[in-house]
Amino acid sequence: MASRPPGESLSTASLSPRLPGSGRVLVIEDEPVIRETIQMLIDIEGCEARGVPDAAAALALLADWTPDLILVDYSLPIMSGEEFIRVYHGTAGPHAPVILLTARDISGADAVAMGATGVLPKPFDANDLLDLVAGFTECGGD
Repeated sequence: MASRPPGESLSTASLSPRLPGSGRVLVIEDEPVIRETIQMLIDIEGCEARGVPDAAAALALLADWTPDLILVDYSLPIMSGEEFIRVYHGTAGPHAPVILLTARDISGADAVAMGATGVLPKPFDANDLLDLVAGFTECGGD
């Protein structure tokens, strides 16, 4: 992933090494249109994207499926993205990097303090999303 000048929308602590795998991305987003659009964009890039509407469904899926990257909406019903991260990191590893998707003003440092690798502010550009995914997976590579 190319480095970005300060002040651009994508904020991550640092790109962590990729987990072994073919490029699996879990999308946790309660808005169906957003979730399905993200999944479609990632699928087009050659990764396997699975989407769920809430953290409980994500935790159930993670019991049998290991993604290379997790994109989680900060504002989810019942269990927030922050709570999901805490619970997820309490499970047996390895743990995929987690990126917060949010319209709230959350800095990369705040996201890291929550246990995330970074934050992608909403609304985001599809190219920023795909650059982010390519930085953690084998999809979208040249």
